[in-house]
Amino acid sequence: MQAYKDLVKALPGLKEDMPRAFYMLAELFDYGSFDICRSDDKYIIPYIMNDAVECYLTVENAVLKGDYHSEEEIISASLVLRNEKGYGLILHQHDNVVTLWFDNLHVNEACFKYHEIGHFWVKGQEQWRMLVYMVGTIADKYMYMGKEYCNETECFIQSLIYFAPFRRWTPVPGDLMEYHFPARVEGIDIMEELCREVSDTDYLKLIARYRANPCEKTEKLLSRHLADAKRVPLYQYIYKLVIKASKDYPERNYGKQINERIKEKRKALEQELLQKGYTGKYPVFIKKNTTVRVMEEQPYVTAILEWDDYKYKQQLMISECSAKRYDGINAGFFKGIGRHGRIVQV
Repeated sequence: MQAYKDLVKALPGLKEDMPRAFYMLAELFDYGSFDICRSDDKYIIPYIMNDAVECYLTVENAVLKGDYHSEEEIISASLVLRNEKGYGLILHQHDNVVTLWFDNLHVNEACFKYHEIGHFWVKGQEQWRMLVYMVGTIADKYMYMGKEYCNETECFIQSLIYFAPFRRWTPVPGDLMEYHFPARVEGIDIMEELCREVSDTDYLKLIARYRANPCEKTEKLLSRHLADAKRVPLYQYIYKLVIKASKDYPERNYGKQINERIKEKRKALEQELLQKGYTGKYPVFIKKNTTVRVMEEQPYVTAILEWDDYKYKQQLMISECSAKRYDGINAGFFKGIGRHGRIVQV
């Protein structure tokens, strides 16, 4: 949580003794990410919503005066106290002024399992893109919610997002990731530690070169070398750490009806793959030198969602290797003779 002296500049009217929810509200204006969502007569202000955590503010007894346009920039915001009780949040959007009157703010938060959720928006090296997205998700939770919301493994692995050659494999716009997670020495330090764990001496030499000259050319070189088949042990070690970080959190609970629909889809896919000669159980299946890893796209749990537009997708990471090249999950996505990886949406 940022200091009061910084946040009061973003939200004039904030008082030092106000509850945490008001500091979080001020941070949203400081980050330029404030928004109001409405469902029936309820208002929700998202704070951080990703695969690992859903945190939002609910507004008690809210009345919105004026027409709020979520697509328009907020020029300024201020918080005022009402005479009798409650607060007023005054928003200026160019020629538009909106006031949200309310009695109080409440923080709603929950952490979830995330290592079985995948977003594949860019083709090529999807195995690394998946990991960059997951580590970035952990880093976001660490940054916005604080280390007290992260377990020991998450606190450790989140630093990897600051290793620029790793971050380059992001599935989201690169400029945004570079701005959000700039290169830091701690990123180099953790990648060196991970390489030592798997005895990857070749990549350690490259890291030393990058540490001495962290220019874009060297960054691109190290990023390309992550795609080499020699990096399979390093990739799988990092992946295991992400699974360890995630596995003890609960799955999202959408209620009995939707939970059953998800369960049925998982069971149907498992039966289909078993009938095709694969062994294993959801979400990992193996047949000879082919591994199928099922990843899911899931909506948020927050009640603001319109369930008529409910979306749940299954995507298969299909990794194929020759008999001599087979070395575990997602190994076929790396560059090399006898390797092939592809994404198939069910």
